[in-house]
Amino acid sequence: MQEEFGISQSHRLKPVRAILLSLAGGLVVLASGLAGVYIPKLAVFAPAVLVAVGLISGTLILVGALGLWMVPRRHMLWGLIVVLSSVPSLLIGGGLLGVLFPIGFMLSLVGGILAIQWKPRPMAPPTLRARRVAKTR
Repeated sequence: MQEEFGISQSHRLKPVRAILLSLAGGLVVLASGLAGVYIPKLAVFAPAVLVAVGLISGTLILVGALGLWMVPRRHMLWGLIVVLSSVPSLLIGGGLLGVLFPIGFMLSLVGGILAIQWKPRPMAPPTLRARRVAKTR
């Protein structure tokens, strides 16, 4: 049944764990940056530069995660973008929502590293019956 819907093939063709961790980390960092924009009391504790860095960093992490989903063959590039854009979120950690920036950093860092080291699993060779059917078409 899994083969009918292509569930097992999608795991071979995309770095699913890296995508999910990067998306989660990017959302946490972006949410922390947005909290600094929309909750004025939090912005008192963090300068506008830190809020801007949180917004930009979270957006870049999400772009890297979506790039992994859309073009998984460029996993090295997207993983590098996720890792490099997660570093500023650690540098400004604790400014807005305290514990959320380090969590977002850790999620996106692990997701980026998984994306960099990911290798697609080799596809199984077609069966003899599938080869015969392909020749007749």
